[in-house]
Amino acid sequence: MIDKEKVKVKIGIIQENLEELEKFQSLKLEELSNSKRDLAAAKYFLRTSIEAMIDIGSHIIAKKFLGIPNTNVEVVLKLVEKGVLSKENAAAYAKMVKYRNRLTHFYFEVSSQEIFDIIHNKLSDFEKYIAEILKYLKENP
Repeated sequence: MIDKEKVKVKIGIIQENLEELEKFQSLKLEELSNSKRDLAAAKYFLRTSIEAMIDIGSHIIAKKFLGIPNTNVEVVLKLVEKGVLSKENAAAYAKMVKYRNRLTHFYFEVSSQEIFDIIHNKLSDFEKYIAEILKYLKENP
């Protein structure tokens, strides 16, 4: 059985991180680039939000006996295959999960421009993910 409270805690983490990330939208690229603290914080909020997405997906897969994904991208693909997440947003979610690996293992290659672009253009993908998960939980008690 899905532990809805556990999922909601993870959703809360994503939502809190999004609130923090939205604060960086007032910064110009140059300001973000010149502030190691702000840039590091933005990377942290992005990475932990993506990790919370993966945790939510892994929990649903485990509790619904949907198989054993070998990678984090397979978590997303399995959820799409089983109708938990929409096919429409699958590519965006898979890209987000791959980006977590970049933030974690290739952090030295992540540019302030990338982070700036994500903060300004991609935060809505997290909101879509949350909405789809909440819809699934509502429809599958």
